[in-house]
Amino acid sequence: MTNSFNFGQADVLFTDVDDTLTTDGQLLPETYLALCRLAAAGIRVIPVTGGCAGWCDQIIRTWPVTAVIGEGGAFYAERTAPQTVRWHYWNDAAGHKRDQEAILTAVAALDLDFEPQLASDQAFRYVDVAVDYNQQQSLSSEQVAVLHNALVGRGFNVRQSSIHLNVWLGDFDKSTMAVRVGQEVLGLDRQALQQRAVFIGDAPNDESMFRCFPLSVGVANIRKHLPGMTHRPAAVVSQRSGLGFAEMAENWLRQRTESDLPQAEIHPV
Repeated sequence: MTNSFNFGQADVLFTDVDDTLTTDGQLLPETYLALCRLAAAGIRVIPVTGGCAGWCDQIIRTWPVTAVIGEGGAFYAERTAPQTVRWHYWNDAAGHKRDQEAILTAVAALDLDFEPQLASDQAFRYVDVAVDYNQQQSLSSEQVAVLHNALVGRGFNVRQSSIHLNVWLGDFDKSTMAVRVGQEVLGLDRQALQQRAVFIGDAPNDESMFRCFPLSVGVANIRKHLPGMTHRPAAVVSQRSGLGFAEMAENWLRQRTESDLPQAEIHPV
């Protein structure tokens, strides 16, 4: 049974990146075209990723986006001129760096039956620490659970993306920074933002966004995570990863221009 998903008057899109925009690590032409079409239609696109600052710098400089939120909500970046990027941290940069060093020390000191490996992009991270479990390393679900619990037991925040365990100190997450971006960049308070923003994601580390934004969509590959998630998307598209994003975009653009046409196939959770 299909579910009629109404985008209403939404004109803001928050989107996860890894395995939502990307497909098996690649940004497909269909996905990037969908991103460009949304921006051309006046929809303000803001990626919200656990990805590193280096990745975010490339995104804000080259993609048709309004801002980008990185490292799970640790900061956002915006263009203030064609070649100028300004970074805004949740707290002060020096404090975040001290916290990051403490996490790195704790990860190195873990006494487990396996050796956790940092993500290959750790050198390009400003705030958090990413431990690889499903990118260049391959940990079992049991090992991931042991690692997760060991880090939580040391007082750290830990969220599982599709490829990394992201570890940080602080009271921020994807949704809290999204609300701040709404206020500081878009001029929208929390209530207005919730009425006008859509979120699309794929993994447990997107739960805060699914909780915060009623207009939420999952790409099809989220289904394997749903049994263990407390906060779920309102709907799930039929295709996975970047093609699922393109499916969502096509449905949204069709509703904006030809509201009398049938909607794309989006299934209830």
